Amino acid sequence: MSRTGIIQGEIRPTDECDYTSNCFYRRPADFLRSSTDYQDDPREHYDGKPFTKDWWRHKFFIWDRAIVHFLYRRERMMYILFGTLIFLLISLITLHQNIYSHMVFAYFTLAVMFYFIMNKSENRVIDMYIKISAVYLVYRYIYWRVTESITYTGFFDFIGTIGIFLSEIYSTILFSLGIFTSIMVLNRRVVNLEGVPKDELPTVDVFIPTYNEPYQMVADTVIAVTMFDYPPDRLAIHILDDGGTDQKCNDKNPEKARAAKERRQMFLEFAERIGVDYLTRAKNLHAKAGNMNSALKVTNGDLVLILDCDHIPASDFLQNTVGWFLKVPKIFLVQTPHSFYNPDPIEKNLDIFGLAPAENDMFYKYIQRGHDFWDSSFFCGSAAVIRRKYLTVIGGIAGDTITEDAETALTLHAAGLKSAYIAVPMVRGLQAESFDGLVLQRVRWTQGMIQIFLLKNAFKYRGLSWFQKLSYTSASFFWFFPFVRFIFLTAPLLYILFELEIYQASSLELLAYTAPHLLLAIFISQYIYGDVRWGYFSDVYESALTIFTLPAAIEVMANPNDPEFEVTPKGEDSSKDRVSNLAIQFVWFSMLFILGFIVGVYKWFAYPELHSALSSTMSWLVFNSIFIVTSLAIASEKKQLRQYVRIPSNERVILKVDTDTYIGKIIDMSLSGMAIKFPDKITEEIKPKLTPGKEVKILIYDNEGRLFAIYGNFLRFLFGTRFTMRFKNAETDLELRKKLVSLIFGEKSRWHEMDYQEKPKNPFASLWMLFSHATRSASIKVAYKMTFLEFKEELKSWFRIGK
Repeated sequence: MSRTGIIQGEIRPTDECDYTSNCFYRRPADFLRSSTDYQDDPREHYDGKPFTKDWWRHKFFIWDRAIVHFLYRRERMMYILFGTLIFLLISLITLHQNIYSHMVFAYFTLAVMFYFIMNKSENRVIDMYIKISAVYLVYRYIYWRVTESITYTGFFDFIGTIGIFLSEIYSTILFSLGIFTSIMVLNRRVVNLEGVPKDELPTVDVFIPTYNEPYQMVADTVIAVTMFDYPPDRLAIHILDDGGTDQKCNDKNPEKARAAKERRQMFLEFAERIGVDYLTRAKNLHAKAGNMNSALKVTNGDLVLILDCDHIPASDFLQNTVGWFLKVPKIFLVQTPHSFYNPDPIEKNLDIFGLAPAENDMFYKYIQRGHDFWDSSFFCGSAAVIRRKYLTVIGGIAGDTITEDAETALTLHAAGLKSAYIAVPMVRGLQAESFDGLVLQRVRWTQGMIQIFLLKNAFKYRGLSWFQKLSYTSASFFWFFPFVRFIFLTAPLLYILFELEIYQASSLELLAYTAPHLLLAIFISQYIYGDVRWGYFSDVYESALTIFTLPAAIEVMANPNDPEFEVTPKGEDSSKDRVSNLAIQFVWFSMLFILGFIVGVYKWFAYPELHSALSSTMSWLVFNSIFIVTSLAIASEKKQLRQYVRIPSNERVILKVDTDTYIGKIIDMSLSGMAIKFPDKITEEIKPKLTPGKEVKILIYDNEGRLFAIYGNFLRFLFGTRFTMRFKNAETDLELRKKLVSLIFGEKSRWHEMDYQEKPKNPFASLWMLFSHATRSASIKVAYKMTFLEFKEELKSWFRIGK
């Protein structure tokens, strides 16, 4: 055996040295010679892709990763490499070129990129060619804009021109940081706890903070934690209830005070019944951070696992995370992905849940792994384990901003400590259930990350390495997107309605520089992130949220210390179709766009000399209109009748009806009921024996392979053959609830079938999918009527006419 091995891209040190020591192989050749460890187990892979059997490709793969890790361990060498690359790029960008030669190179690169979007390749040479060429084309475009395109034609024209150009600069910086983050992503392995004596395992405090969430939601998470595969004497579970504080119980409003006291009593009784601790405090100070810091003072575990109260964990969560703390003493954090069992409002209202990657996949399946490669994966507020002694050093969870999680990680990274990110989903949580709730959540994120950029800027911290500074800047700088998105949405109207010349280019220059630049933005995003985020999905989310996050961003920039933490509502009533009041803003935008179309068509016929400029601006307006229509569909809330999500299954189940027994297969199940498929012959036999409400009994295997019984009531046969039932006492019978929570959430493998697994669509197919779903879902007539009525009421208020 060689002294080291390599597992999923992570250099594995000997038992005598930790992750930060000098026991690693120091030269690429040494690294290459250890490649037999790869060949010993063909299941080992990097970046989720198995090794090819071709010898030369295998050796190239090893050399490629060896060089990367070799440079990663030598900061000075990386400075030289990046400096040389930047010097060469600047030289090429500023070199005088014929416009036709630039056009040929641009479209050739786009063709290569589109080919490899459609036909994935593991060849790193091609990957680096595409990324470096993309950087060249982007900065060549910016160079052309600065030296040839931006001209002064009038004061207001110039203001608009500078607005567009600053938006392009923002996009260019964000693109560069994205390329940097995606240079290499780390697929960190799990450190197994097998062989570690139980009395040597660290003690763990589990914090489950709650504020106003429903009782059953919190109870299910607590139940799941009690079934952790971890020694009970090394585990302490705490419900941190900020909804039952002394301040809440003594509220001046009698109804609120009574509700807080009832909540406190209910959780106290539940905690005593299930054997966990209930903690509350005197006052609701500093929101979630204050709640956890209060609990830190009265607990003493070596590690602290933080779970949002709707994040139900798998039973092996600690088995998969604690090992890194034993292996690397300087690790302060092990973060895991946030996965969800319900669609977010955009997925639900567009009816695309399960048809495309989830919105959070791009961050948790790719970007956070890129941060981890640069030793800057950060705390995301939940599904994370933190070492207590390092939290104590900085005074607990940070609270200067309303994104306490990222701020805490930034502070600890600056202290020279390390983090780890394990890209294995081990919790399932509840996303915002309404568009209003989603807006509230994203406003908080926007303000919090801008606070970090302004008050806790990574470049202010001496303890951070240069790559950590870039990584954190990438994470916070993104949240200025509302300014840029708003400019891009309104820019074509400035020319059509007010004749402001905000973009100066000839037809040839549009073809040579602008068109490749726009296509590059689409293609490079699909090339890098296509497996986790389809084309134009980011545009949809940003367009829908910009109108609401922009005022919040302006507010926090004016007063960075002003924002207050607001809890994302959970457990909202979504039993009816409705149109959110937030749709009114999209209606006003659509009216402006309609006016722009009318004026544009008039000018097309009245002023033939404007055809060139009008064709580009009208095309831009059409493109923006797609996202406004989609935003109207997003604000058209669709009802969600089921209280609990159903997960697919294919397991055997035994049904007992009176004295008869039948064997079938589960189609799907939830915490409240189940659907079963029987052979057609059996279905016809049992139909006469069943009436709605009839009591039945089923026998099902738990995760340990033991049969247990569930009693319930028959509901109906869906689609003629699907037997459905509702469980009896599923919320009041604690032992039954434990069995159901364990069965559905205990094994994370059960959820794989719910995750998107289809082949990625190309950007144009993705855009068509979004638009077609939006046109089917948008309640445009209702939204316009709502807007008219509100405007009428505003007029009455303004002019005091009528009642």
